[in-house]
Amino acid sequence: MFNPLQVILLALLVGVWTWQKYNLQMFYYASVAYLGFFTGLIMGDVTTGMLVGGSMCLMSLGLFGAGGSSVPEYQVGCIAGAAFAIAMGKSGQDAVTTALTVGVPVAALGTQLDVLGKTSGSIFVHKMMACSEKQDWKGMGVWMWASQIPFIGVWVLPIILLTTVGSSYVELVINAIPAWLNAGLNVASGMLPALGFAILLRQMPLKKYGYFLLAGFVMASYLGMSMLAIAMVGVVICMFIFQMKEENDKRTATATVQGGDNEDE
Repeated sequence: MFNPLQVILLALLVGVWTWQKYNLQMFYYASVAYLGFFTGLIMGDVTTGMLVGGSMCLMSLGLFGAGGSSVPEYQVGCIAGAAFAIAMGKSGQDAVTTALTVGVPVAALGTQLDVLGKTSGSIFVHKMMACSEKQDWKGMGVWMWASQIPFIGVWVLPIILLTTVGSSYVELVINAIPAWLNAGLNVASGMLPALGFAILLRQMPLKKYGYFLLAGFVMASYLGMSMLAIAMVGVVICMFIFQMKEENDKRTATATVQGGDNEDE
């Protein structure tokens, strides 16, 4: 199902994502979507990769590991799901359903892998502390980089096993899914993005800015505007509010300074 180059590139993609997640932490914005793109690029079907990535990105909206807590890893789940959907020749809604069948369990497994990865680092932390007490800064750096090996390996190994030893079994299970369960998965694939939006909305200050949500609904439902157009309108509104706030802050600062000068006089 997967050729050796695809297995290597998929494992590398997971490894790079894991490293940046726990180190750089710079590329979280729409990460599920662009990982779907890169998976599609590796597997030779960018369209399906982006479709799966976009669908699973909507599912993961508002989900994050606050305070170091472990949450489902939809990024790795997207890579696994999109890879299998493309490898099986799926497209459209069938690809999303297949990707969910594979990707959601992998994402859920990510919760345990996150705990395991963080636990594995405790050994290296003690080694680094021992080097620090001896002022062995070079040794401390070596142990720090060495800690990345098991941490990344915890995530890469399941993908390698899934795309090599387990690929035929996964395909067998997917092909054996009855029609009624497939229909249920299709319904779930449509509902889960709504759940992602609901989680996101709970974190937003709707009591204060809910009228913007209403405006977006009107533009989409009654004016027929696309999501991109509505997003661009939102950017313009944000820029306007930001500039108005800056001007108000400047007026307040100027009034404060002038008031202080008058008092001195």
